[in-house]
Amino acid sequence: MKKKLILVIEDHAGLRMVEGMFLANYFDVVTKEDGLGGIIWMSQGNIPDLIVLDLMMPRLNGVEFLINLKSSGIFRNIPVIVVSGDEEKGIIDQCYGLGIANYLIKPFSPKVLCEKINDILLEQDQSEIRATLSLDVK
Repeated sequence: MKKKLILVIEDHAGLRMVEGMFLANYFDVVTKEDGLGGIIWMSQGNIPDLIVLDLMMPRLNGVEFLINLKSSGIFRNIPVIVVSGDEEKGIIDQCYGLGIANYLIKPFSPKVLCEKINDILLEQDQSEIRATLSLDVK
């Protein structure tokens, strides 16, 4: 079975490396240092199965990235997990309003991140199967 592709967008080099190395044990992983790098990579025809996104980044921050992602016809359904040190309810609510799948507050356990990714991808796979089955029944 082909590994799922995870895009990690994190400006802190050490955290980006740790997240990437840990997740690479279970998934194919691509890392980018900011939202602009993520958008450019995706615009080159790369479509990840899930995105792990920091909020506070230079050039294109996480909220700006989410707005761009969710306004795209191609990328809008890619699940996003935000990982951020920002615990402000308004920001968290804004992210959920933009359609994120989950919000983890830094510091977080890589194991918890991996569990959240697995849960979201499993739910997504089951939804796709149900949709296929309902089309077959009609």
